[in-house]
Amino acid sequence: MKKVWVLILIGVIILASGCTQSPTTTQTIPTETTTPESQTTSSSIETITSTTSTTTTTPSETQTTITTTTTTGAEKLGIDFSSYKTGEILQNWTSLFSQKIIYVSEGYEELAKYYFPNAEIKSKDEFDSGIAILSPSDARELLRGKPILTTPRDYFGYVLYKVGTKFVGGEMGTIIAYKEDGKDRLIFTGNDVSGIGAALAFAKELSEGRKLNPSYVLRRGEFEGIIVKVIGDNDWDGIKDDDEYWIVKEIFVKEPFVYTWRIVNGENVTVSGGFIRLVNGSTVYIRALGFNVSVKVIGTNHAQITYIIENINPELVEYPKNGETGESWIKLTTNESFSLIPKDVNNFTFLAFGDHRPGSGTKQPEVFFKIRDLMNQEEGAFIIDSGDLVYSGKVEEWAELLKVWNFNKPVFVAPGNHEYQGEGINIYHKFFGPTEYSFVLGNYYFIFANNVERNYQLTSAQWNWLEKELEKAKSLGKRPVIIMHAPPIDPRPEGGHTMNPTHAKKLLELMKAYNAFGVFGHIHIYWYGEKDGVELIITGGGGAPLYAKPEEGGFYHYIKITAGDALTVEPVKVE
Repeated sequence: MKKVWVLILIGVIILASGCTQSPTTTQTIPTETTTPESQTTSSSIETITSTTSTTTTTPSETQTTITTTTTTGAEKLGIDFSSYKTGEILQNWTSLFSQKIIYVSEGYEELAKYYFPNAEIKSKDEFDSGIAILSPSDARELLRGKPILTTPRDYFGYVLYKVGTKFVGGEMGTIIAYKEDGKDRLIFTGNDVSGIGAALAFAKELSEGRKLNPSYVLRRGEFEGIIVKVIGDNDWDGIKDDDEYWIVKEIFVKEPFVYTWRIVNGENVTVSGGFIRLVNGSTVYIRALGFNVSVKVIGTNHAQITYIIENINPELVEYPKNGETGESWIKLTTNESFSLIPKDVNNFTFLAFGDHRPGSGTKQPEVFFKIRDLMNQEEGAFIIDSGDLVYSGKVEEWAELLKVWNFNKPVFVAPGNHEYQGEGINIYHKFFGPTEYSFVLGNYYFIFANNVERNYQLTSAQWNWLEKELEKAKSLGKRPVIIMHAPPIDPRPEGGHTMNPTHAKKLLELMKAYNAFGVFGHIHIYWYGEKDGVELIITGGGGAPLYAKPEEGGFYHYIKITAGDALTVEPVKVE
């Protein structure tokens, strides 16, 4: 009987053991992760593994099947911006954002198909997270309040805004990665199609190994963005064609400029005596920086290219026979190199003025319009503007100036301290080109230079360039005329509104050594005289608030200078 009870007890224990259910367990498993190439620290992703059991009964046995579901921290939280250094999210965008679906603004589908040929293209209206290619207007709605955004401005259309600095021009684009309501977004946008294409082309180069300069990237919490610019998108469609050569650069504040060279219709075009302001298809717009403009074409396509040379006086140059002319432009179509050559002139008149900025705000002073209209009525060969064109260089100020920049003569400009600052520097270069240049007309050699930076000093490179230009003038037997904004002297009693004193002294010494004449602005007066044997004028009465009484030169004016064997100066007062 005892043996029977022992056997029953053993059977119960075995039965209880077989019916016990496996427990549900939670584990933390260290997982090897792939971090961005330049990241110096590694991290592990916490993996939550939930294990459940189900029991399936068959006629012959009871079977337990285990199903495991794994969710990573990355899938739950998206991109952890704090684990990436500045620039690393943009650098590694292809591994962080799926390219299966691309959301696109209407009219930008061709860009999406070109740069993402294997993606499904959907309307931007369905966009919630992932990658989007957006028009500037659509991007504006999404990016309101962000450190980089698109915003409309009078005259320029849409401009890119980056924490206080605005970038104008259809060639400007941006790439922006950010988190919105826990969802990761990568936006490609810009001022126009070309700039958006620039952003996409730049991203493509990053995916192919180009290294992003992190110092150009703006990082603010869960936001990372960069501004880019394309040079060479001649048809402005955002897609690099076979007969184009693109340069795509990231930008912090100052834009890159290529003044003298482009590939147009597959031909290598190089310009001297002016700069390439714009290429639109097979038309090249060149702003002349004097009266000797040359275009050299190298290539085998023999493509017909149209050139419009702006800021030129056709009456004072020899130009090809097939050229069309206007008051201040020459247009011609050719497949060859050509030159505009100044005529021999022994006597001519030019005009000079400066400091026509307002005392504040955006609008040009009323007296500026009077001076402009009077100079347009004069017979002068060209106009010198000694600088201070707008109040503080802001986009809105430039818009007001450019809307009324209506001159019927070439205008050659030296930069002033008011416009040549912040975002104004880029705009200056877009419209007026380099700040150092020279040209010859008649018996005179005109030299323009920028002396408004570094506390009104010239760099060693500028001094070297200036001395070489003065030597060229001497070798040609021409008298130099130096044009800068800040003068080397202030003729007012106890006045000190000048270049840096050491640099002013050096400039006067050079001018005396080469018998150079000077045209300056900066001081809001009219003054003409000599200092240490150097002849110079100060013309700062173009509209800005005056610095002296009328009898001391404090009156609005422009100047007529007759250039014959000598220079004759005549101020024209404007009420």
